[in-house]
Amino acid sequence: MKTRFLMLVLFLLAGSTALIVARSFRVGQIPNGNKNACANCHVNPAGGGPRNSFGAEVGQNHLTEPGGAGQVKWSPALASLDSDGDGFTNGQELQDPEGLWTPGQPAPGNPALVTRPGDATDFPSTTAVELLVAASNDDALESNYPNPFNPSTTVRFRIADAGTVRLEVFNSIGAVVRVLADGPMEAGSYAATWNGRDNAGTPVESGPYFVRLSAGDFVAVRRMLLVK
Repeated sequence: MKTRFLMLVLFLLAGSTALIVARSFRVGQIPNGNKNACANCHVNPAGGGPRNSFGAEVGQNHLTEPGGAGQVKWSPALASLDSDGDGFTNGQELQDPEGLWTPGQPAPGNPALVTRPGDATDFPSTTAVELLVAASNDDALESNYPNPFNPSTTVRFRIADAGTVRLEVFNSIGAVVRVLADGPMEAGSYAATWNGRDNAGTPVESGPYFVRLSAGDFVAVRRMLLVK
């Protein structure tokens, strides 16, 4: 009886180990997957257990076949989703915003900036400002898009001369809600994404907000509307 019980325990352990090993290959099927390993898709930081929102999305709609043998189909469609609702797409959190990376290629972007796409409390601590064009003839702050928005919007701006640039979001009473950029920048065209959160990472309320660009003597303000 004791021998039979021991054999049953060993069988279950072997089965669970095989299950973990069988699914661990998925880590290499999303960009920068090794950064957070199985915690990209599971609630447990160590991996395993219930799936988080990103893992559920992958399991339901982005596997080559249902079940443990399915391969992850990383794609622009999966990259464009914001599975955890933190204002950043899965692609932005995994440093492949366009979803063009394929397994076997070098890790895209900056692995140090990777966050978990299934954890709403883990998102880029500051909004990344992306250089679009390395030269510019004038200073300008364009209207954000989309507008109205929920939960995130992109602000594009141009800097004619290298210097200190500050891009910040104010609420309707003039209080600073979020600093999107503050520091030296080269001349060029840029894009910054605001995820509707304040500097502490707390989601802000619906309503009008204003984004202000300061670059040398140039100052411009645009109105934004967050609708939830």
